[in-house]
Amino acid sequence: MIILNKKTRSENYNSEPGLSFFKEQIGSAEHTYRQGKVRTIHQHLLRNHEVKNRAANTYTFKGKTFTPSAIILQGIKSVINFHTAYLVGNPVTITGTPEGVDIMNAIYKQGIYQKIDWQILNDIMTYGNAFEYVYLDENRKIKSKVIRNQDAYPIYDDNLNYRYFVEYWKNRDSSQEHFIIYYPTHVDTYVNNRLIESKTNYTGLPIHYTTMDKADFDQFGDSMILDLIPIQDKIEGLLSKLDDAITTLSLNPVGVVIGAKITEVDMVDSNVAGAVLNLEEGADYKYASAEMDYKNIKYELDQLYQQFNLVAGIPSSILGQNNIANVSENSMSMVYQLTENRGRQNVNSLLDGFKVRWNYMRKLLALINNPISENDFDSLNVSFNISKPIDTKQNMENMKTQYDMGALSKRTIIELSPYTTDSAQELRRLESEGKAIGTDDR
Repeated sequence: MIILNKKTRSENYNSEPGLSFFKEQIGSAEHTYRQGKVRTIHQHLLRNHEVKNRAANTYTFKGKTFTPSAIILQGIKSVINFHTAYLVGNPVTITGTPEGVDIMNAIYKQGIYQKIDWQILNDIMTYGNAFEYVYLDENRKIKSKVIRNQDAYPIYDDNLNYRYFVEYWKNRDSSQEHFIIYYPTHVDTYVNNRLIESKTNYTGLPIHYTTMDKADFDQFGDSMILDLIPIQDKIEGLLSKLDDAITTLSLNPVGVVIGAKITEVDMVDSNVAGAVLNLEEGADYKYASAEMDYKNIKYELDQLYQQFNLVAGIPSSILGQNNIANVSENSMSMVYQLTENRGRQNVNSLLDGFKVRWNYMRKLLALINNPISENDFDSLNVSFNISKPIDTKQNMENMKTQYDMGALSKRTIIELSPYTTDSAQELRRLESEGKAIGTDDR
């Protein structure tokens, strides 16, 4: 992260709190609590699940060491990727005046903001919060850095006013402590308590994106994943026990002898086929296998999967629970209703952050002598190109009907069309073909 120029500490910064203040802040109850939740989610995504505790306890069974099953599912990763791809899998479309759209599209292309948007929404879905810092790189290009939740500590005052931001991590190999402290006017970097760099902050504090579901501390968002982990743990536990039961009691049943006792001398190697066992008169030999209540097990698992899909807000067919084929547009909308509800929440979370991002970009554009006019900036908006199976032909016909009624402009059709990724460029191409879209036709 490189900003225009380095700047040593000046007298203007003396009134700002120092490193010791921020060390106290990141150890506060709210940050300790939040980071505990972040670590819980992070470890779960790294496959450190509760069910692995079963494998730590081994038993002796039939003369051999038996290790209980520990089936680990990774459906939560699919849930996160599904919601992220649903909203920002396709690049967002910037709308507004052609001049404003041109400027923003150039910034988004140079800064690879399609990837940035994916990282932000992925963090929102995973942890309930995301953090983005907008800056100028060494080539005077506008870029953004997404800060890891594990390293992020936004500092709010008692009135929930956003004051500072701390990025902290400790190197595992060298044990070096790194503090990057973001003030509204400058950014200080400390390594092992030593100030090594101070830079002017030309934008502002890192953007804090949150979900609309609030955590125990109102300034932070709550993660949906925390609701899914207990359900998935229960499913993993049941499946692991079921696997043990099938393996030990059904596929490998216990032999029972009635009458004479069979010693190890009488045993036959399990690899031998066709062996004969001679028993005394009146003795009997049979297998004892478990009779599992399949319907009850299936019912409980089905209910758990149903709750998992309900909380996750995804169609059950996405995770292979049901099959759908030859369904109508209306039926598809019903299937995706929970997904659309979650998507609307995510849109609101992203839009709040995007507005701050654009203000920061406007500051940087003025700084590099490429200002955006008030009119062009105020016209900016964004359209999300959702990744959902839709009847594109029907949508286009509906827009054409509205246009014929005079209820929709050509420019709006271009901006809403699923085939358009750069509305300003499309307008220029139409004009070059002699199909000008008037400034009033919006």
